[in-house]
Amino acid sequence: MNVACPHCQARLSVSPSQAGEVIACPKCGGRFQVPIPTAQAAGRNYQSTYAAASSEYQSFVSKKIAAGICGILLGGLGVHKFILNLNTSGVIMLIVWLVGLTTGACLIVPLLASLAMNVIGLVEGIIYLTMPDEEFYEKYAIEKKEWF
Repeated sequence: MNVACPHCQARLSVSPSQAGEVIACPKCGGRFQVPIPTAQAAGRNYQSTYAAASSEYQSFVSKKIAAGICGILLGGLGVHKFILNLNTSGVIMLIVWLVGLTTGACLIVPLLASLAMNVIGLVEGIIYLTMPDEEFYEKYAIEKKEWF
């Protein structure tokens, strides 16, 4: 079965037994999940999206709305990162936000850092909510992209 790498568009030949697995592209090294082909009407190509029945896919995509809303409303606290299991960046956001608020009364720079965490959370929340489910799953579940 032939698939295209979503990163470099290289055509790769994979065995059907690899459908649903995460592989690395030999050309660019980018990691992606091999699509599971589903039958369509006669004469059409196979659909190259993630299997809608995949429980891992469904459970992760179901977190998208919660992460997006938390990013918009509680952005500086990094709650949206913890929802997506991106704990390192969540801890960084939380620490910067807390230090910024506690020392911000004395110094302007930490207060600006706290404000920056709020803006980052807002932007990421909007990105999560506007992104298609397949792209959201690819970036944040497979690639574990921490920022934006």
